[in-house]
Amino acid sequence: MNRSIKPGAKASRGEVRRLWPTERDLFTAHLLRLDAATRRERFGTAVNDDALVNYAETTFGIGGLVYAYVEAGEVRGAAELRGLEDIVVQTGEAAFSVEKQWRRRGIGEALFGRLVTAARNRSISTLYLTCLPENTAMRNLARKFKAELVPGYGDVECRIATGAPTPFTLLDEALNHAQGFATLSLALQRRFWQQPALFGAALSG
Repeated sequence: MNRSIKPGAKASRGEVRRLWPTERDLFTAHLLRLDAATRRERFGTAVNDDALVNYAETTFGIGGLVYAYVEAGEVRGAAELRGLEDIVVQTGEAAFSVEKQWRRRGIGEALFGRLVTAARNRSISTLYLTCLPENTAMRNLARKFKAELVPGYGDVECRIATGAPTPFTLLDEALNHAQGFATLSLALQRRFWQQPALFGAALSG
């Protein structure tokens, strides 16, 4: 599979890593920053802020993984892998969103690579992605991962054969998770130590 960016590579000045349930607020903020056109590309229809908040609330449940491009503590791109709730999983659904100002930086490709690795390691042999016919960027990105594009009624279905897991892909994901968890731990520590200072400032004010 030809990719210019490795699954665990950094894109631009941030990093691509797994997003944990305690970081749901970062994912929600990312969705709310999407412009109307990007929201339609991501969900296939127009969605309002309330719908995005409700969607984010259910994203980190059983059967889903979220990877994100995080820069300066903010999520600027996200990739979701769904369909993991079945006991025997052979297929999965993928979805992507990158904020308009952060496009054309290799972020989508890095996210795609991370999602393919996650699917392989869970023995998901086929990854499905649906996009609008006019979403040329997503169709071109899917082609980089050897996707089969099947036109449908009002959309295009992309089918990606992921391959079998290998010791390398398993280690790659494990290292990425460890790095992401370490980043999360540091962020939580900073919040903890900032709370007494904020509390003291409130009392003095």
